[in-house]
Amino acid sequence: MLRKEIRDALKRFIESLVALLIIPFIYIGDKLVTKIGLDYASLIQTGFFITLVIYAVYAGATVFQSERKDRAFEYLFSLPLTRRKIILSKVLPRLGLLLFLGGVATIVIGRGLQGETGIALLVLFFSSLFLSIGVFSFVISLFGVGLMYTIFFQGGLVFASLLLKLRINFTGRHGPLIAQLVSGAVLLVPFGIAFWLTFKKMDVRPVKQQMKTYYSIVLPTLVVLVSVIVFLSKRLMAGGFLGH
Repeated sequence: MLRKEIRDALKRFIESLVALLIIPFIYIGDKLVTKIGLDYASLIQTGFFITLVIYAVYAGATVFQSERKDRAFEYLFSLPLTRRKIILSKVLPRLGLLLFLGGVATIVIGRGLQGETGIALLVLFFSSLFLSIGVFSFVISLFGVGLMYTIFFQGGLVFASLLLKLRINFTGRHGPLIAQLVSGAVLLVPFGIAFWLTFKKMDVRPVKQQMKTYYSIVLPTLVVLVSVIVFLSKRLMAGGFLGH
């Protein structure tokens, strides 16, 4: 099974490289036609960033694509493997290629990716992964990932501002990184729990009939997180939180 998942991850990886492959053509077109004066190094940097985002989302969102396409969940669950090993076989090749691409980007660009960028990419990957089990439309999945990333981003801002309001020294270079880590954990932990509990109990019945546990965790989590972030954002903007 691991070999199959590695091949599938490599396929997604190659398909995601389109942003990098068109960069030379964009640069040549600028030199010959548009003559805007595009910088090739900047194009490469932008291309790597776009490729990382595309692969992070695409790899996570398609983790069960072959099973859905071929209706092969029955075969998947018949394998002499625990559910944990099945998930690890699917996730590790994809996550490994994401880290590999990040390493290549670091070497080519000449400087390491910022910690905040790395966390954001992991949030995109795991958001699309955790949605993949309960969202059956790729378009809706993209919308869901966008919503989750917005919650993550706004949550980081709110958390950083809240600590400042509480007069906690949060001005160091690692401040934004800590805020993003906390925001990512608050977002992904309940989604990860919903994903695992659902997958662990899945059987050969139609997948849509086995989503009760997943939706009973995910939907209230979304409502609560959005409500809390909106409430805290308004209070912090008004300067009235905790009476400060």
